[in-house]
Amino acid sequence: MFKKALIILTLSSVVAVPCLAAEAHGASLPLQEKAPASEKTIIKNAAFGQEVWVMLGSPIPSGWVVIRSTGTMNLIKDVNKAPAGYEVWVMLGSPIPTGWAVIRSSGNMNLIKNLNNASSGQEVWVMLGSPIPDGWIVIRSTGTMNLIKHL
Repeated sequence: MFKKALIILTLSSVVAVPCLAAEAHGASLPLQEKAPASEKTIIKNAAFGQEVWVMLGSPIPSGWVVIRSTGTMNLIKDVNKAPAGYEVWVMLGSPIPTGWAVIRSSGNMNLIKNLNNASSGQEVWVMLGSPIPDGWIVIRSTGTMNLIKHL
């Protein structure tokens, strides 16, 4: 009889303690909901500017950049079909999409700019080490920057 009572007490504390702890901190326990659409489906059907949290270490799809990072997650953003000249701050180590260049760097972030569909003759200052898109040439260089021109 004592063993049964002990087992029941133990099992009830496993259920009751998390509920009490959540209430004590003013939080509520999550409701059981229908599972959201998979991240793969969201990314596949994404529109320009859409953001999705993915696990750290997950592959980043083409045309997406990492804009924020936590210890376990990355917030990625779709920059496919971005307008010419669009700029976005990305984390160091984020992939740089084709046709984009790094124009500024600060701490653990880079500011990148879309140079796709730029007008002929346009000039842009980019960081040393930035990818130089096809159709662009370096026409001047300083200690930290390159001036590139679209042909």
